[in-house]
Amino acid sequence: MNTHHIGRRCARTVNGHRLVAKPQVRSTSLRLVGFGERFREAAEAARANLIDQGVAHERSAHGVHGIDLKPEDLQVARRAMALGAPDPYSLITHDEVVALTGLPVGGPALTYADDDLGVRFDAAGGGNRRWSFGIHVGHAADETTSFDPRSWYEWMVALMAGAEQVPLGDRAVYQDGLLYILGQGRAFYVLVDAPDGSPTREWALRLGRRVLERFAAGLAG
Repeated sequence: MNTHHIGRRCARTVNGHRLVAKPQVRSTSLRLVGFGERFREAAEAARANLIDQGVAHERSAHGVHGIDLKPEDLQVARRAMALGAPDPYSLITHDEVVALTGLPVGGPALTYADDDLGVRFDAAGGGNRRWSFGIHVGHAADETTSFDPRSWYEWMVALMAGAEQVPLGDRAVYQDGLLYILGQGRAFYVLVDAPDGSPTREWALRLGRRVLERFAAGLAG
């Protein structure tokens, strides 16, 4: 999947079709106290389990960390949360992404656009191979606009002609690494960008299922 920035919007190319969608305006990460040791342990566990994820040849994979949060990033995140977005760092944990993908991803990176807020985890390997796993939750675009998760979901999936219906949440569709889900009173998408031959669909479904479970258990919000 290719993403082309067009001002504050972007167009995603899916199966040759340009889809006007959300940009990832900025990617930053939160430094976590004591994260280094946990990351090393999780990375080693991920390398040991790569064969179970169908990517045993990626033993050179290593986590890619984002940069520090800036004041303007915190301001954007706080505004998005006031407009109905959940705490992005509550959506899924680093260790869960490692366990679900088998890749030793780096620390969480904050991503946001006009009407979604989320978190992303990245890894890199030999031959310039890169993996990116993002969770983005919709919210109101401004203080004067009411937000309806179903309407947001329907507007977004209308751009995905030929997408596959998948049994997650109330409704969900998948196409080329992009999984939109409506469920638990939320509308969100999982975006997986991975090298050819990766189990991209399975990764997206695993991550989406886990986010739904966290919402249902009150762990995300």
